[in-house]
Amino acid sequence: MQDVKEEVGKCQKKLRRALLNIEDYHQQAKETLQQMAYDYYSSGSDDQLTLIDNQAAFRRIKLRPKILIDVSSHLSIDSTNCKVQLLNSTTTIPFPCIIAPTAFHRLANSEHGELATVRAAVACSTIMCVSTVATTRMELIADEYRRQIKDNYPDSHSQLWYQLYVFTNRQYSQNLIKRAEKCGYKALVITVDACELGNRELDIHNNFSLPDGIRAENLIDDNNILAFDYPNVPYDSSLSWKDLNWIRSITSLPIILKGIIHPDDAREAVKHGVQGIIVSNHGGRQLDTCQSTIDALPDIVKAVAGSSHQIDIYVDGGIRRGTDILKSIALGAKAVLIGRPVLWGLAVDGEQGVRNVLEILKREFRVAMMLCGCQTIDDIRNNNLLVMNKNNNRSKL
Repeated sequence: MQDVKEEVGKCQKKLRRALLNIEDYHQQAKETLQQMAYDYYSSGSDDQLTLIDNQAAFRRIKLRPKILIDVSSHLSIDSTNCKVQLLNSTTTIPFPCIIAPTAFHRLANSEHGELATVRAAVACSTIMCVSTVATTRMELIADEYRRQIKDNYPDSHSQLWYQLYVFTNRQYSQNLIKRAEKCGYKALVITVDACELGNRELDIHNNFSLPDGIRAENLIDDNNILAFDYPNVPYDSSLSWKDLNWIRSITSLPIILKGIIHPDDAREAVKHGVQGIIVSNHGGRQLDTCQSTIDALPDIVKAVAGSSHQIDIYVDGGIRRGTDILKSIALGAKAVLIGRPVLWGLAVDGEQGVRNVLEILKREFRVAMMLCGCQTIDDIRNNNLLVMNKNNNRSKL
């Protein structure tokens, strides 16, 4: 009887739909994850209108390709046509896609969690932003990162960036920064759109909590006591622009602000000398009916244009295809960050699933470049490839 069950299981595996794109991984992850975990990862705040619009906004933007351009250089396995330099050319990644900071990776992969994700990041030579509320200590992630570089991928350009929530206990936040700096993280990504937790109703319905044995490990003190736990996180609602001076006084890491939508805030970020902006609405998990990120991006780019201060602009939210990455670059982003797709890959097949997700997006991006007649990243920015929906108040870019 056991043999029959095993054979049935093998047949079902063979019949499983091929995982060709991000949505395939999403659907497979939905079947794999516990309902509470899936709802936590997938849902937004209130009516989830911003969550939906983050993806829909990309579909409203149409491509206008150029033809009869020699793009054969993309066919080489050694092609560097998709690579991009970040943070004032201090690092280079093979295509403009970064792993966004997302919480609780052990909900998706209980055995390895963030360790599987960082292995994939190193293998794919990209950047991983590690969340404050990771389920693996930042030091262990950094140890695994170095091990992978040393033993398996000495030519990888991967980096670790650390995402910071500023808490009411400023000393605790300062300790997190010092820990990240000590173990080799290369940038500090400060989330600035979380003065209060968004109204995530599915989490409330589910009475969301972490399973036994899974904790926000960076928030464990020296006595192995959890300082605080989700959702009872004491975000500092007094955080303001003046506090950037305090943060800069305690770290030499480049500072990137995550959660900027308004052009006035982009101009203020330039004045405060930060090294990067992530145009983000927290994946639709904070303020519902907020503008989609790709719709917000052009105004942010315009707001910082002409500044003598070098600043990178990134965007996240709703990116599911290589064409979405191309549209983001065409509108002025240096790179995109992906969150949920990484979690879907992690849930389906651990490290290999994350690698597959990144490779799918890279392959789609390369094909999109070729079909648009782009030999280089600069061609994407300069070739007038986009037609914007009139509802965006921009007919053409």
